[in-house]
Amino acid sequence: MSTENKTDYSKTLNLPDTPFPMRGNLPQREPGWVQQWDEGGLYKRLRAARAGREKFILHDGPPYANGQIHIGHAINKVLKDMIVKARQLKGLDARYVPGWDCHGLPIENQIEKLYGRNLSRDEMQAKSRAFATEQIGLQMKDFKRLGVLGEWDNPYKTMNKPNEAGELRLFKRLIEKGFVYRGLKPVYWCFDCGSALAEAEIEYQDKRSHTLDVAFESAEPEKLAAAFGVPAFDKPAFVVIWTTTAWTIPANQALNLGPHIEYALVDTSRGVLLLAKSRVEDALKRYGLEGTVIATAMGDQLGGLNFKHPLYDVASPDGSYGYRRLSPVYLADYATDSDGTGIVHSSPAYGVDDFNSCVAHGMKHSEILNPVQGGGSYAADFPLFGGMDIWKAAPVVTQTLADAGRLLATAPLDHSYPHCWRHKSPVIYRAASQWFVRMDEGEGVFTKDKATETLRTTALRAIEQTAFYPPAGKARLRDMIANRPDWVISRQRAWGVPIPFFLHKETDQLHPRTMEIIDQAADIVEKGGIEAWSRVTTEEILGPDDAPHYNKSNDILEVWFDSGSTFWHVLCGTHPTSTTPAAPRPTCTSKATTSTAAGSIRRCCWPAPSVAARPTAACSRTASWSTARAAR
Repeated sequence: MSTENKTDYSKTLNLPDTPFPMRGNLPQREPGWVQQWDEGGLYKRLRAARAGREKFILHDGPPYANGQIHIGHAINKVLKDMIVKARQLKGLDARYVPGWDCHGLPIENQIEKLYGRNLSRDEMQAKSRAFATEQIGLQMKDFKRLGVLGEWDNPYKTMNKPNEAGELRLFKRLIEKGFVYRGLKPVYWCFDCGSALAEAEIEYQDKRSHTLDVAFESAEPEKLAAAFGVPAFDKPAFVVIWTTTAWTIPANQALNLGPHIEYALVDTSRGVLLLAKSRVEDALKRYGLEGTVIATAMGDQLGGLNFKHPLYDVASPDGSYGYRRLSPVYLADYATDSDGTGIVHSSPAYGVDDFNSCVAHGMKHSEILNPVQGGGSYAADFPLFGGMDIWKAAPVVTQTLADAGRLLATAPLDHSYPHCWRHKSPVIYRAASQWFVRMDEGEGVFTKDKATETLRTTALRAIEQTAFYPPAGKARLRDMIANRPDWVISRQRAWGVPIPFFLHKETDQLHPRTMEIIDQAADIVEKGGIEAWSRVTTEEILGPDDAPHYNKSNDILEVWFDSGSTFWHVLCGTHPTSTTPAAPRPTCTSKATTSTAAGSIRRCCWPAPSVAARPTAACSRTASWSTARAAR
């Protein structure tokens, strides 16, 4: 066929003529759209178009003001934006106020990397605030580039002065409800952070440790023999413990046996050994010994026996004996015979179970040995190992035990171990006086109108009243809350909302005007930020008569308290959910509606100081979709 007669069928089609380009070219075109929305005030126009309609509030669980955004940020923001825009199209007044977490250790770490670790408190706070401001600007630009609509010209920041002050006022309210107390107990401690950590700040990684089987010589061999119903021994007798933390041995103060475990006395060439009967064969194999079981007894027959510390006869270079103390046997259900020797050595400062057992058996807090300092070293005057880093001291402790004839076996062990989620470094349990939010029944400091139910009960009931998508998230959160220990809220850092307490130098008790002082601190912070409170002296707050007798606390509230309290100082404070200006001290008593895809539920925004108190206009009619910060 000749090409001259070929028909051009494209000219026979009747196609619409549109201005749409053939290609999307979105990377080139989207920035123009974002600029057009911004310059045209699209978000404000949307608010005006929905004025007077039912409100839908997505309260932003804030990202941290540190570093460039990543795919997690993008997913979070885009999903929230989809929800808000869908409710806008549905006819609701769908408001979105973006926010940022600004205080806390991650920013302090960055400042220390840039400027060193010897900054004053004022310098750390000033540089941290500037750094957070810079990071917010960078992240905001990227969030807007994603096409997210919101109050970008008026976001909330936890470091804004009204928010810092509002957080202090909420802290006071928690105290009044009886939720806050001070306690000495082992908490997760990170040496790199130099501070306590909450459970949510812990992740588990593999770590290589060395197991130790350590012998404690009986201080009362006659009593030990009598407990087993055998004649007096003709050789030394020992109880043998098994541990993976050699650095805790110097701080040992007790031994734990299971009351329902059967224990055996084993005659060996190294002496008579006390072991769980079920562990005898494995233990002797580890020790390279042969032995004969000469008697057995249940654990509940052995409580109260005393054994010598394994370094009892080891002298320091100055000739002193720093470990001439006894370790009593306490009965505890957490001692099992599933591994090791069936006997647990107890250093109460470095284990929750150890601590609880020793205190339950009458050990006073003042008697608990706590030689490990916040930076990870033993106290300088600690016998034999003073000033040594505990991780580096572990092999030295092991060798000292071997030289003393108290080490029966050691071997490497790879196991899962808690690490700091920021530094990826191993953490320990360390007893420290910290401030806690109580999850269960108990007394708090300065309780004014105690809550009618525990915080755990309140939280679990709220979970049942909330719709979850997907539903599996409900069970996960419920299980987490049901088993969560008390929340340690104090941190030994600089960049954060202060805990404005003054402690008596002798009694360690709070100043009797503490609640009044919190109000005073909130007013100071509202005017000058947390930096203003840092500069205030004890005498300025307490006066010349009381000041010499009190120490000003330098603890801060942990950063999760910041974002967790934003419902109070943002939704009911700086960014009220109606057009009425917010009250500076919100007392939200209303029943607010929480909108979900399944409908609405009724919930209390927060218990009011007084039943007679009227709800603020800012919080009286709120439809709210609250988002949890589970990812953090």
